[in-house]
Amino acid sequence: MLSKDNLLSVTKPARYINHELNSIHRKANESDLKFCLGYPDIYEIGMSNTGFKIIYDILNKESGLICERVFLPWIDMEKLMREKGMPLISLESNTPLKDFDCLGVSLQTELNYTGFLNMLNLGKIPALREKRKDDYPLIIAGGPCCFNPEPLADFVDLFVIGEAEELIVELFNRLKTLKPNLRKKEFKDTLLIELSHLEGIYVPSLYNIKYFPDGRIKEIYANSANVPEKIKKVTVFNLDSAPYPKKTILPYIETVHDRIGIEIMRGCPNRCRFCQARNIYFPKRERSLETIKNLAVENINSTGYEEIALLSLSSLDHSQILDIFSTLAQIFKKQGVGISLSSLKVKSVIKELLKEFEDMHHSGLTFAPEAGSERLRRLINKQVDSELLYEIIDTVFGRGWRGVKLYFMFGLPGELTSDIDALIEMVHKIWQIKKKHLRGAGKIRLSLNSFIPKPHTAFQWLPMERNESLTAKELYLKNGLRKEGIQYSFSNRSMAFVEALLSRGDRKLSRVLLKAQEKGAKLDAWSEHFNLDVWKESLKEENIDPDFYIHRLRTTDEVFPWEHIDIGIDKSELLDDYLTFQKYLSEDPPGQTL
Repeated sequence: MLSKDNLLSVTKPARYINHELNSIHRKANESDLKFCLGYPDIYEIGMSNTGFKIIYDILNKESGLICERVFLPWIDMEKLMREKGMPLISLESNTPLKDFDCLGVSLQTELNYTGFLNMLNLGKIPALREKRKDDYPLIIAGGPCCFNPEPLADFVDLFVIGEAEELIVELFNRLKTLKPNLRKKEFKDTLLIELSHLEGIYVPSLYNIKYFPDGRIKEIYANSANVPEKIKKVTVFNLDSAPYPKKTILPYIETVHDRIGIEIMRGCPNRCRFCQARNIYFPKRERSLETIKNLAVENINSTGYEEIALLSLSSLDHSQILDIFSTLAQIFKKQGVGISLSSLKVKSVIKELLKEFEDMHHSGLTFAPEAGSERLRRLINKQVDSELLYEIIDTVFGRGWRGVKLYFMFGLPGELTSDIDALIEMVHKIWQIKKKHLRGAGKIRLSLNSFIPKPHTAFQWLPMERNESLTAKELYLKNGLRKEGIQYSFSNRSMAFVEALLSRGDRKLSRVLLKAQEKGAKLDAWSEHFNLDVWKESLKEENIDPDFYIHRLRTTDEVFPWEHIDIGIDKSELLDDYLTFQKYLSEDPPGQTL
């Protein structure tokens, strides 16, 4: 247990104390299955994640099961823990991780992988599965990163592939009946074969990889006839009946997304070639207006938050979006509760929504054109009407809004200098619109991210652009965007390098991950703590060439490391889309590149 002196010696001690409003504390019986839900980053990040909150809420409604939380400590607390030999403990009961029956981690970004290994290390749990004998918890992983689970295959007992709301209850009901033997390795090995037959469960120890001499994968196969050849993702088809927290935990400190988040839709009807999220959350499903309204009212009443965020991949594609917004505005306007929408598609319905924002607290609007030219948007299949975007932004600034945010990518497949010029020109036109309405006031904020070709997309066959070229493009963009009132930020290219490596890699990278963690990598999603040299050293020591995973064009018949993960969209469909892109590219006249 952390003492008062320990807490007073670190920054933000509220990260490590419990009993927040709406947190759940249940006294465990000897027969209860004890599960710790971990987020491999600090408290403020983990407590902003919607999926994390959903699973915590679901499991704490199950009898015979205790679910607690754990997060990574910040640098100062970790130093104190290691100096004093203190293990990582759960938030609710201060129980060491090693004493739980199961530890589950939510993997939202590849840059959290070393954080996960550091969590195991601080919890006194061997990272490598083969070194965990008797008396260690079952290690479970879930989240969007698990759609290519291979870089973590040596560390995790089982992965949950897809949406866990329904599967997780069935899984833990099975585990509860087996609690007396669950921590015995021999029994656990037999149990994993049985669990592998549940839809959405991937047990990496039950699958083998054959390689060609050049390192490409020849075959991924189950090592037993009793094991499924492919792992089909699990999908929740009815969001209205799916469980969702009605009493959001209210942290003592401000989190990254300090608000009520209501998920209104999953999936997306658009087919952007670069978008992994659209494919892994396919198909599109909606929550009804009535369910959304009830969730919003109950969460506001139980927390006192002053903002509701309507969450989805493409909120304006919800068939009831105007009614949803209008209804919530009528309910919450007098309470001073604002409503925000995530990244917006350029649609004329925005003009109607802007009317609802009047006399209501609101944050800025965010749009994601992704590319500046019609040519490049055609190549990536991103549908944006530039003239409609200018018209909408004119309305936004005309109604007194003080700023907008725009998301772009660079290093996209087929990108030419003319496409980057078009991006700069688009931003300048928006700047002129702002200047017309606000003169020197107001801000245009840009987020510019280097493109990573992700698994399960039409671009998974393509290489990522090399750092030298991306550096030249970043400098070119900076020179073109220098105007008062335009703020921009670029993604960290070194961090993007590691993200690309881990998202596109195979289980050989487990060795690199462990080496990097042992060398000090742990908060890689934080630029001030990310150290590329650690990764380069680890790759070199393990004789792994990162170019093989990041910068190599893959042949259309190549077996991917994620080949055995079935997302519900056939690989042939993605290949057809990729070949369509290649056809469009071949029809374009040649152009200059940086």
